Amino acid sequence: MDPKNVIRDEVQALMKALAPKERSAASPMLAERVRRVVDDRNARCVMGFLADQREINFDSALAELLSDPEVTVGVPIVSVDRGRMTCGRIRSLQPESLSMDRYEIRTPRPPVETIDPTTLDLIFVPGVAFTRDGRRLGRGGGYYDRFLADLPSTTWRIGVCHALQIRAELPAGKHDMPVDEVLITSEDPLEG
Repeated sequence: MDPKNVIRDEVQALMKALAPKERSAASPMLAERVRRVVDDRNARCVMGFLADQREINFDSALAELLSDPEVTVGVPIVSVDRGRMTCGRIRSLQPESLSMDRYEIRTPRPPVETIDPTTLDLIFVPGVAFTRDGRRLGRGGGYYDRFLADLPSTTWRIGVCHALQIRAELPAGKHDMPVDEVLITSEDPLEG
């Protein structure tokens, strides 16, 4: 079996075993840390993600960003027929503002205002697993890898995960795009 798929299966089983309460427990702290990162970098155009049950809950962080009228917030829009991902502006997390795409991932309800990826100051990136030095293992579709590869070097890339998603090593191919930093919910860089 492909080593990437072995790791995917292991980590996804661990994430699935987390009760919804555990999955969301870090959410308020995550929102505070995301706010700090955005403020420290003076970011005005930020891309997050609308998590599903296999990912870290990022909704509190999105809500925090959406509460700031000076920050433009985007999330992924997947184009299955083109095998690409774009960034669409989100203005609310209210159910009537969202729909489900064909992968059963929440997305802004059309019509969606597209955000030019070259204007992104930073992007928060989900993943199945990460290493502390920024290597990332996604789900295998390559959507984030292609998107990250096209971003300017000025866009700061931040992986977001639970500690159980951290691995000492991850297999990486030439198309696998790393992140610049990994934000681990159970670790606060201001402590200790």
